[in-house]
Amino acid sequence: MTNATRLTVQMPARSVTVHLPAPPRFQVISHGTQGPPGTLSPETLAQVAEASKATHRIDSMMAALTDAISYHGGMIAAQEDATP
Repeated sequence: MTNATRLTVQMPARSVTVHLPAPPRFQVISHGTQGPPGTLSPETLAQVAEASKATHRIDSMMAALTDAISYHGGMIAAQEDATP
């Protein structure tokens, strides 16, 4: 406990030590410039666009997988129905 206040009370039978933590210290570091409210930096806009493209790719991949599973499930069901 660095930067803490320590109070020690000596009594005949024992001693009691109370540690009081120091108040928190804050250090604010700012980076870049802030534009008008509601605007995003070009870096943030690029990240959003990249995330949007990735989401569309995942959506199309999931649709293709769902179609493939449905197709193969239907083929298996058709073969089972055709079996005497």
